[in-house]
Amino acid sequence: MHPLLKVLTQRRRTNPRIWIVVLLAAAALLLVTPRLLATADTAEHDSDTDHHVISRLSPSLAELPDLTSKILVIVLQLAVVLALAKLLGWAAEAVSIPGVLGELAAGMIIGPFALGSWLKVYTHHGAVPLFPAPGIVDGLPQWPISEPLWVIAVVASIVLLFMAGLHTNLQQFFKNLAPATACAIGGVVAPFFLGAWTTTLFVKTDMLGDPMTIWSAEAMFMGAIMVATSVGITARVLSDIHKLDTAEGVTILGGAVIDDVLGILVLAIVLGMKRTGAVNFETVAIISVKAVGVWIGITMVALLLAPQIERAFERVKYAGARVGLGLALAFFCAALAEMFGLAFIIGAYSVGLGLSRTKMAHRLLEDLKSVNDFIVPIFFAAMGMLVNYSAMKGVLVFGLVISIWAVISKVFGCGLPALLWFNKRGAARIGMGMLPRGEVALIIAGIGLAERAISQSVFGVAIMMTLITTFIAPVALVPLFKGRPGRRGEPAELAPEETIAIEMPRTISDHFLQLLLATFHERGFRITYEDAESGIYQLERDGLIASINDNEGRVAVHIPASGHQIAEQIVSEAELRLVQAVRQVHEIPPPRNNPTVSNSPPNFQA
Repeated sequence: MHPLLKVLTQRRRTNPRIWIVVLLAAAALLLVTPRLLATADTAEHDSDTDHHVISRLSPSLAELPDLTSKILVIVLQLAVVLALAKLLGWAAEAVSIPGVLGELAAGMIIGPFALGSWLKVYTHHGAVPLFPAPGIVDGLPQWPISEPLWVIAVVASIVLLFMAGLHTNLQQFFKNLAPATACAIGGVVAPFFLGAWTTTLFVKTDMLGDPMTIWSAEAMFMGAIMVATSVGITARVLSDIHKLDTAEGVTILGGAVIDDVLGILVLAIVLGMKRTGAVNFETVAIISVKAVGVWIGITMVALLLAPQIERAFERVKYAGARVGLGLALAFFCAALAEMFGLAFIIGAYSVGLGLSRTKMAHRLLEDLKSVNDFIVPIFFAAMGMLVNYSAMKGVLVFGLVISIWAVISKVFGCGLPALLWFNKRGAARIGMGMLPRGEVALIIAGIGLAERAISQSVFGVAIMMTLITTFIAPVALVPLFKGRPGRRGEPAELAPEETIAIEMPRTISDHFLQLLLATFHERGFRITYEDAESGIYQLERDGLIASINDNEGRVAVHIPASGHQIAEQIVSEAELRLVQAVRQVHEIPPPRNNPTVSNSPPNFQA
């Protein structure tokens, strides 16, 4: 490593006990604050007045006397949700658990069915709960979250699915089309019917009081939730164990793309049937054609107009224009999908998918990262806030059965078709890799609850299933990938893989990663998979596959031994470019006998 980089890359190790102390302090604050506020309450806000205000308050905040009080409550809600979501997300990742589960747990802790209903906010008109428990209107329970906060959560889901569409690699999709399609279809059909059928066994009547059948909205929504796949967690695990570029890893990534597309279509069909209220084959056919038509229409228009859209965005020379115009397009297509009776997220995903092949897609993902870091945790926390613990008491057995079927349906639904190309070990790896439901299941469950298509208890079952499958997959994948290759006909001994790792502060590693990707690009490598948010990249040139993993300042390049020399040259060149950039910023003169790199680092374009 260059001497200047050795100085720059020195960093302090964070004490792992710090996050424990922070969490304990946060928990103590949550428990103590309501009591402190209660003792500070004045005579003019006595308990009778306080009870009156609480009893008449709806979660929509509609009955607060003035706009300032409503804004005060919303601002405090956002402050608490963001702080707790970030702290618990940090704590989850510190113990090797996906951060999204920490954000979900934050909502479950602070929601209206937990601490939120007795944490007080002192407005100009008295004390009200921070997250009031929902009341009953016209015999139906109110929505548990205030309307402004839920609007922000829905906007967050649109941003999340827009980025998912931009992130989709169509080249990866077509390269592994045959095995990935077979595995994805099996991973959609089996979970859907098992989820819908199991719901009929445990829930006797639907939301309207009619007998539950496999074609009831609640049963079909559970099937749609079971279909979901969140491959981001799997990709992180495979990257950490250097298996992202294996035949199984590539098939899992390709299958996840198809699974997402099929899952979106299943959601569109189920949502359409719920809104029309009719269930027959003619209705199913019409809704299917409509869903496919709208999805393909938005995607194809975006694909065809992508070059013009890209040029138009680049012509606007204004700060943040690309991210602003990109989000405007996502919101417009989301609204367009809703106009045709589909979900907002379908339109956002479709336009993102259409723009995914543009050079702008990579830069747009980077631009949206800060937006994602701010708003998406609010969505997952909001999902956790919807969990009604009292409604879940009688459905624990239902939740465990659904979770068991969720594991079996993905492992066998995806694994059995994989046997056409893989041995038993390889098929098991693919099935387990498609297991996590993650954020995709939460989005579909949230839509079902918002549409009053599923009950609070069924939503709780969906949360339980999501947690269990998301925990199981990372634990099972590591031992499964030990041993011989899983592809039929693949030699038992693979070429040894070597790693080049550099550690540096996060701020420097972000810039170094871009220089490294740019240098690989100049040497003829192309990206076949990327997850910018997780810092995972896979590149390929003439059959030589390299993977790059950026984890909190540790940039690691994994490449077969045959390409180790090429990778060392690329890393050295990227280091020199970083040194040159640092010298320019700090005005450090170069050594007299050491030539500098004259060419400026190019901007990497995926």
